[in-house]
Order: sequence, then structure tokens, then C-alpha cells
Amino acid sequence: MLWMTLYLSLISAAQSNKVLKEKIQKIHQSFFDGILAEDYKSIDQLLAKDVSLGFPHGGFSPKEGYITALKNGNLYYDSSSHELSNIRIYDNTAVVNGKSSLVFRYKDENDQWFKMLEHLSYTTVYVINKNTVKMVAWQSNRLPTDVTIKVPE
Repeated sequence: MLWMTLYLSLISAAQSNKVLKEKIQKIHQSFFDGILAEDYKSIDQLLAKDVSLGFPHGGFSPKEGYITALKNGNLYYDSSSHELSNIRIYDNTAVVNGKSSLVFRYKDENDQWFKMLEHLSYTTVYVINKNTVKMVAWQSNRLPTDVTIKVPE
């Protein structure tokens, strides 16, 4: 009887883990959908207050800086495609590793517009707290084979 209880517990945990991974996958996709749709409210709700977004050029942006750049039109995403995504769950934390291609436009410090295509590998960390999930970290790097295309707009 003890073995049966343990077996059923393991099956239940595996099913619960699968459901949680599916939920994280949807939430993770909603981040990309939000930046493409310019849905700042959804992005604001998804990002934790103290999130740190790290980008391939070595810079970091806090939540407010990132959302402000999107709202002011200094950063605009044209498209995204995803080649790979791996989700791991650790208690109340989800770690997503993936590869994506992003086409975006941004205004530099000299007010000059550039359009870029980047092939990225990234790690995103989400914290699961009851019914809410928040992105607490994003770190992206260019793939070693990437040739960055940066053209004036």
C-alpha cells in the first residue's frame, strides 16, 4: 500500500509539473507577444519590480527603463521567431533557456535610428508565487555564429 501511495504521488507530481511547464510556456510566449503588440500593460504586469534585463551589448536595463523605451518609441520590435525553448521548474522558480531571432529598431544616444537582427541565446528566470508569475531576470547573448546586422533606419 505504501508503494502504491508513493507511486500515485509521483504520478501526481509529474502531471502537476507538466501543467506548470505549460503555464510557464504560455506566460513566456506572452512576453514576446506583448513586446510585438506594444502591450505595455501586459509587459508591466509580467515583469517583477526589480527585474534586471541584460542584453548582448553588455548593458542592463531595469523594468522602468525598458518599459519607458518601449512607450516612448525609442525601442520597437518588428518580429521574433523561436528555435528552441527548455523549461525547468525548481520549487517556485522556472528557468527558461532558449534561442530566438529578433528584429527590432532603436534610437541611439545621438537620436539616430537603427534596425537590427539578432540571433540570441537567453536565460529567463520566473518566480511563481501562488497564482502570479513574474519575470525576475533576462540575460541574452548573441550566438557565436551570429553576424549582427545594424543598419541606419
